[in-house]
Amino acid sequence: MRKALVAFSEKRQAVSWREVDIDRDTDLVRRYDALVPVLCNGDTEICHFFFDESALLAALALA
Repeated sequence: MRKALVAFSEKRQAVSWREVDIDRDTDLVRRYDALVPVLCNGDTEICHFFFDESALLAALALA
């Protein structure tokens, strides 16, 4: 997911993101443990397991 976000930022549209270790937060483990890696915008999940460029573009359009 990280590599795909970096490539997306370089080639399509710059996006600001941060990586979070969910193992340090029990709420995040409950919500996303089986879905890692997961890409979210706040509390809204954009995609999980694999980077979904169209889902990210749709989420950016709504922001």
